[in-house]
Amino acid sequence: MILEAILLGLSTGTYCTMYCAPVLIPFLFGCEKCGHKRNAGLVATFLGSRLTMYFILGAAFAGLGLLVNEYMNPVLARHLSVYAYIFCGLSLLFNSLGLKFPWGCKDGCHSPKLRRIGNDWITALVTGLAVGLHVCPPLWTAILRSVFGGNGISGFFYFVFFYLGTLPFFIPLLGIPFVAKKLPVIKRVSRVTQFCVSLYFLIFLGLLPFFFS
Repeated sequence: MILEAILLGLSTGTYCTMYCAPVLIPFLFGCEKCGHKRNAGLVATFLGSRLTMYFILGAAFAGLGLLVNEYMNPVLARHLSVYAYIFCGLSLLFNSLGLKFPWGCKDGCHSPKLRRIGNDWITALVTGLAVGLHVCPPLWTAILRSVFGGNGISGFFYFVFFYLGTLPFFIPLLGIPFVAKKLPVIKRVSRVTQFCVSLYFLIFLGLLPFFFS
């Protein structure tokens, strides 16, 4: 069962990177402090909060009886994704405005409130929770197997090992500080990219579908 969970994670890890890369890559490259330990801590915070959201969703789906269906309700999945994009977009936007705007200024924004709610650690936490709201087919499969594959303990470990199977795809993120120090221009490009991504998530993938779909 453990081997099955790991192989499921390894074979479907590209789904995880598809949702996480547009958030993590500009965010980590654009951080004001890009040391290896800090970068690893931010990645761990993001991944840990995403795993926490998966557990929350699994418990909620089980409690509401939604796991009796073999397939995820596509309408519910779309609604969760809309909320994910809204919260993720807001978090990335606050991070851009609070710590990194104006991008050419050494001290960043001088608004204390924005600096508190937009600091890197809160951004990693909130974006991890938000990205966890994207319920992809592999995640749904893992939740079903963990809930109906045995007792609670074995199901818990099944899901943990599934998640561990997806983590090798995130190992390249640990090399970001090395690249950022060699190519300083990437930092400014990443900050502009993060700002644009935040607006795209918030407006086009979040608010417009929320009000008009």
